[in-house]
Amino acid sequence: MAVTLSDVAKHASLSRETILEVLVSPSSIEPEVVRFVMQTIRETGYLETFAPWKIQRKGMAIALVSPSIDAPAGMEVFKGIDRAMSSLGLTTSMVTIPTRHSPTFREQLLNSLLPFNMIDAVICLTIKPDDETFDKYTRVGKPIVLVETKKNGSLSVLLENQKGISIGMNYLYGRGYRRIALMNGPSGGSEPGSIPGERLIAYLSSLHRLGLPFDESLIYEAPDYDSDSGIHGFEYFSSLPQLPDALFCASGDMTAIGFINAARNKGIRVPEDIAVLGYDDLPVSALVYPGLSTIRQRLMIAGAGALVLALECARNGPGENLVIMPELVERGTA
Repeated sequence: MAVTLSDVAKHASLSRETILEVLVSPSSIEPEVVRFVMQTIRETGYLETFAPWKIQRKGMAIALVSPSIDAPAGMEVFKGIDRAMSSLGLTTSMVTIPTRHSPTFREQLLNSLLPFNMIDAVICLTIKPDDETFDKYTRVGKPIVLVETKKNGSLSVLLENQKGISIGMNYLYGRGYRRIALMNGPSGGSEPGSIPGERLIAYLSSLHRLGLPFDESLIYEAPDYDSDSGIHGFEYFSSLPQLPDALFCASGDMTAIGFINAARNKGIRVPEDIAVLGYDDLPVSALVYPGLSTIRQRLMIAGAGALVLALECARNGPGENLVIMPELVERGTA
């Protein structure tokens, strides 16, 4: 059996997330920890796990399948995969393929990748194949890793959406906000995901746990995850008889930024008139003014984890899922 990420983490007495963070973002870790992790990787022989992908082989690639290729959160996942490939010295390339939000095209695409030996493994971002397609991958032994979704028997990287919402609600409540609104991602469409549903359930559970009343008017479903959707969200909430005390943009940082810009144009101050909390911690969140308080998903680590799990699966067979815990990033908007 080839050495796994879990083996390295156990040997170093560190979490798998910390090992991955050293691979993709060493500047965010104390230099002593980085040196220790790299030494542990060498001592355990972990790099030999990826030896088959360090040899120049024509056309070998990892396929990354997602609803679109231009979503900011997805770009962070792509970046994590690319950085992990570089840190591990892999010659394998990454092929990104959008499903254009079509379940039919998704299944056709996933099935078309099966016969090609040029694809070592498939990573699915926020989508999951149907049972028949998943069973085909299992039978032929081609690794398929799901990011932010799961199926029975699947190998997944999970980002604990309910935990992230709970952290954010606790923070806003602790800051004294009581009328906390939710701008959520789209739950409909041709290929709805489970993420908006998980975040909505966590929001409702947090209201109950914190003893806050449920007000249906304080929930807005954004049509997309972009800044324009945030502007539409502002139009909705500003039309209410009373503006919420705080807005939790579970639909992502870009919608939060769109909301803040629209509020500023109308003379509404953030956080004085309404606090805003985002979700994702995209790089732009630290660049806007005031800096966006948000829930960090550690998306680059998720991408690196998906790559590592896929290649380890190709060597050893299916391993264990990776669960990445979200973190609160406090800046100026809440």
